[in-house]
Amino acid sequence: MRIVVMDGAATGAQAQALIACLAPDAAGRPAILATRIATGRGAAEQFPLLATELFAQCGWGHAMPDLAGVVVGPGSFTGLRASLAFAHGLAAGSGCTVVGVTGGEVMAPALRAAAAPLGAVALHCTMARRGRVFIETLGTPSALAPVRACMLTAPDLPPGPLLLAGNGAQAVMEAAGGRDGLHLLPDAPPDPQAIAAAALLRLRGDLLPRAAQPLYVDAPEAKLPAAGLRPAPVTP
Repeated sequence: MRIVVMDGAATGAQAQALIACLAPDAAGRPAILATRIATGRGAAEQFPLLATELFAQCGWGHAMPDLAGVVVGPGSFTGLRASLAFAHGLAAGSGCTVVGVTGGEVMAPALRAAAAPLGAVALHCTMARRGRVFIETLGTPSALAPVRACMLTAPDLPPGPLLLAGNGAQAVMEAAGGRDGLHLLPDAPPDPQAIAAAALLRLRGDLLPRAAQPLYVDAPEAKLPAAGLRPAPVTP
């Protein structure tokens, strides 16, 4: 199976957006064939061009991927839409399957392994705009992972020991003001193998279904004009 993965969820001027090609190794695990990192604002908008380079490096054409695994959020509004639009475009042209996974679902195996010896609950934290952070709790076999937004000035954290991960983990720990029982998992660049592994779990039904659409935590900010919509065009 030929797999392309994309993560355009990171926000800010220092964001790293990942696109990579993978294929199963002899043991059936996704192995990296080629990868590219785009940086800065609007990084995910480079995916179509970077994919052309990657596919050429792997000897693929745009019609050859079998699976597109895409991080659906939480994260950058533009990055999520750009990466998912490109993935669905590949699907329209090649017939490949598009599978969406969250940042917490991608990191879940590593988070559970690190949290178990600490007796801690794992939280995946993603920086958001306006001094806020998105906090994702790991899902269960019967429920998808819940995601909520909270202000860093007053982080609403569950009681007990916690393991914080993600690009907002350090900010959450600092905002918690020295609370006992907090543990930090160092932030790391996007991992294409972890994205592919999570996408394959969902494809096989080992994760509950999730739409391959942007995961928006906030309510839409767009509003209808105060004077209402303009009338529909009149046919001559």
